[in-house]
Amino acid sequence: MTKLMNRNLAAKLISIAFAMILWLYVMSVINPVITNEVLNVPAQLMNESILRQSGLVVFGQPEPTVRVRITGNRDQVQRITRDNIEVRIDLRGYSEGTNSIPIEVNVPAGVEVDWNPKFATIELERIVSKQKEVVVQIEGQPAEGYVLGEPQLRPNLVWVEGPESFVNSVESVVAQMNLNGQQENVSLSLPLKAINSRGEEVMSVTVRTTLVDVFAPIDQLKSVGVDLDLNVEPAEGYRILSIISDPVNITVRGQQAVLAGINRLTTEPYQLEELDESAEVIIPIVFPEGVRSFDHQNVTVRIDVEEVLEETYVVPREEFRTQNLDSNLMINQETLPERLEITLGALESIMENLDPRTIQVIIDADDLEEGVHQVTPRIQLPMNMENSVTILETTPETFEIQLEQRE
Repeated sequence: MTKLMNRNLAAKLISIAFAMILWLYVMSVINPVITNEVLNVPAQLMNESILRQSGLVVFGQPEPTVRVRITGNRDQVQRITRDNIEVRIDLRGYSEGTNSIPIEVNVPAGVEVDWNPKFATIELERIVSKQKEVVVQIEGQPAEGYVLGEPQLRPNLVWVEGPESFVNSVESVVAQMNLNGQQENVSLSLPLKAINSRGEEVMSVTVRTTLVDVFAPIDQLKSVGVDLDLNVEPAEGYRILSIISDPVNITVRGQQAVLAGINRLTTEPYQLEELDESAEVIIPIVFPEGVRSFDHQNVTVRIDVEEVLEETYVVPREEFRTQNLDSNLMINQETLPERLEITLGALESIMENLDPRTIQVIIDADDLEEGVHQVTPRIQLPMNMENSVTILETTPETFEIQLEQRE
């Protein structure tokens, strides 16, 4: 019996030794132990929702990656792909500021795993909310002859929420509107986006109000005349030369229905009395309700006045002229006054250019017969001065003449 057992034991030992040799061969030659590295495996941030409930959020958009080293038999290692490797960073329980958080790596069983780095630096920020003004960015232009009015927004303030640093970088919340040659008022609901000072969209914040209602009035432009409500009284001895207003036409804006019945506007009432020198005044224009100025709010009025001078000129009887005298008759020169004094009134600039030699005294003898007649002389001035010079007085105003037969 003992011999039999000894014989079996030897066989068993030989079998075991053979199996070990075979296992070593298989492990070293057919299925050896190998190491494989997987680079840049992305880590998944865990429990962000729990973090948000505590009023915190991950700053920025971190994308931590790790290098994973897997060691094991070739057949097991080769079965592990990037998709089998789970890299996690658990955010739960951390506070505001910069945190060094352990990185967890899980792979299928049967292999050894190592990774680098072991920790990820994650910055957590407080979640804040701030009100920001809504701004409409206009693209395009209304149709020719029309202009955009002041857009009306509802709401005009909205709440922006997110990491404090990103919220603080938001300059405004904008809605974009394209006019595309519009001639009528525009009413739209437009999406909103947060914009920083460089005009870039801030992606890491949330605008709580997603849409804004925008009403954009499109005003018509129209050219209208402006009438002066002006009363000017010159001082005694002065005359108004001219009243010139600028502009005489202005462009107004308003809704088409409002402008349809408006062709002229007037200024506010303005009065000047005892004006003894030229003046320039600015008078506001009166705009009806619903009508606004596009280019001018006021009219500039230039009032030129000049002093009226009086000058007396003497015309001797030798220079008197006779008209319509019967050819058989003649005037006895001794019956004529020796001279005629003529007092004229005119502006200084005109009086300076008046040549006394151009003043004529004319006696009209039409239908007069031989004998003595009372006549009123006619004073004739140069044609270019008849309307600007006033005959104030003649001395004598009338006189007698004696008509005699020619010899």
